[in-house]
Formats: sequence, structure tokens, C-alpha cells
Amino acid sequence: MEGDSIKYIHSRNYSRAVFLILVGGMLLLNSIGVVDWGVWVYIFRFWPILIVLIGLRIILGNSSFSRFLGMFFTMVLTLASFVVGYIQYTQQPITFLPPVVNDWVLKGGSGIFNLNKELLLKDEEISFEQYSDILERVLSIETGACTFNLSEEDSDRYFAVKSKYPKGFKDPLLVHSKSLDVLDIDFKGAQSQNFELFYTNSEYDMTIGHLDIISDLDIKLGAGNGNVILEETPVKDFWAEVGAGKLDLQIGVKSVPQGETKLTVGAGKMNLILPSRVGYVLEYDLGVGNITVNGDSVSEITGGRGKYTSENYVASDIQLTIYVNVGVGSFNIESN
Repeated sequence: MEGDSIKYIHSRNYSRAVFLILVGGMLLLNSIGVVDWGVWVYIFRFWPILIVLIGLRIILGNSSFSRFLGMFFTMVLTLASFVVGYIQYTQQPITFLPPVVNDWVLKGGSGIFNLNKELLLKDEEISFEQYSDILERVLSIETGACTFNLSEEDSDRYFAVKSKYPKGFKDPLLVHSKSLDVLDIDFKGAQSQNFELFYTNSEYDMTIGHLDIISDLDIKLGAGNGNVILEETPVKDFWAEVGAGKLDLQIGVKSVPQGETKLTVGAGKMNLILPSRVGYVLEYDLGVGNITVNGDSVSEITGGRGKYTSENYVASDIQLTIYVNVGVGSFNIESN
């Protein structure tokens, strides 16, 4: 009986245990805020590694040496997928890795991590010549996995976008129409039409002109990185949503929303920068993520509903109420 127990212990395969430990370690880093949850969108691209590991397990058999090799390959391949996913998500090198490795990953691993090498370019705009007597603009932007910038320009264009997206994707779509004195603009980013294992993210450079027109903004980012800078455009209602990506919002005094401000964070990260003279009330509904003000946590560890009022709210001449819903991601608000 004792011999059978010893034989059973020695016949165990620890590959699955190593895999679970590594995944659990990454989930722990997500939970304590060291690594953003959005990194999983990039890590999941390497799901075929699981099939490779199962195949290796079948080929190597069940000897002591084969179990050691299986555990070794599990550790190396899993860690490699985590490292590559992290570098591609953050677009930042890992300091303890050699520079040549970081550069190789950031550039797509010689084409290994980005199989769609050919990108298409598309420029679109909505100009004053197309519509006149516009008093209000409603702009909706919805993108999947991408990198985008939204900024202002002093021009007679209501909206312009320069798109760069992988060949084979469904073209980005810009739809616009006028109802009375309101211009509705709806932009949807390029979408994959087939299964893509490792695809290159789309890139969008968007600008809005006619800075005297009051605007409603509705921005949705799936994964990737988004950056919005508004300084001169008067804003009425402002909605922003991020799935597993990172969205930075910088709002100037003239662009502080006059109506409703509603921000939603799934598994990603959102950072809102407001002028220091703006006082605000932050009403939030938190899952298991985190909400911070200037880097300091203001939410309860257990999550739930809550409210935070800035110190300058009562004395401020510009007051704002912000509604925030956070799932497993993080939200931070700063004053500059």
C-alpha cells in the first residue's frame, strides 16, 4: 500500500499546477492594480499554446523526464505569452529584459505577432460646405481594439478622421445627417470579418472643428488605448465607456460638460483630468475594481455605491457631477 502511494506521488504531472499558479499570479497582480485587466485581451491571443502543451504531454508520455519537460515548457510558454501580451498592451518595455527583446516584441516579433502586415489608409471629413446653420453637434465614436486620438482644430470641418486598419477588415464607417439645426455624426471603427489570431490594431486620428458649436459626445473604446483632449469645444452631455483598454480624458475649462457626465469602465482603465478650478461630486457604482482621486483610493474595498465630493466643490465657480460605473477595472480623476 505504501509503495503504491509513493508511486502515485512520483507519477503526478505538475504542468497543470504550474499553469494555474502562473495564471493565479497574474490575476492577483490584476486585483491589486499592478497590471491592468486589459492585458488579458492580448494574452488570450495565445490560447493555441494550450493545444501545444496538450500535444507535448501526449508525445512525451509519463516518464519522470517527460513530466519535467512538460512542466518546463508549460512555465516557459505561459510566461512568454504573459510577457508578450503585457508589452504589446502597454507599449512599454520591461526593464529586466534585454533591450533587443523588448524592441523585437514592440515591433511585432518580425511579423509573428502581427500577421496582417498590410494596412489600409482612409481619410474622411465632414465640412461646412456639406451642412450649414448647425447649432449643435452629436458625435458618437465606437471602436474595437485600436489606438485613437481625438483633439480639436481651428477649421471649418465639423469632424475629420484619418484611419489606418488591417487589410481584410470591414472598412470604418462614418455616417452623418442633419435634423433641424443638429448635426448627428456616427463613426464606427474597422471590424474584423474573419477569425484573426494575431492582428494589428487599427489607428485613428480624429479632430473636431467649429469649436463654437456645443457638442454631445459618446465615446466607446473596446480594447487598446484612447486619448481625448478638449479645451475649447463647449460640451453638453459627455459619455465615455472603455472595455478592456485604457482611455485618457483631458477636459479644459471651456469644455467642462454642462449636462450629464457618465463614465463606464469594464476591465480597463480610465483617467480623467480636470482643471483645478472645477469642483465636482463623484457618484460611483463599484464592482471589484478601484476608484482613485489624484492617485489616492476613495472607494470602499468591498465596492458598492458611494459618493465623493472634492474639497473645492462648494467654493468653485464651476461645478460638475460625474457618474461613474466601474467593474473590475480602475478609474482615476486628477486636477491640473
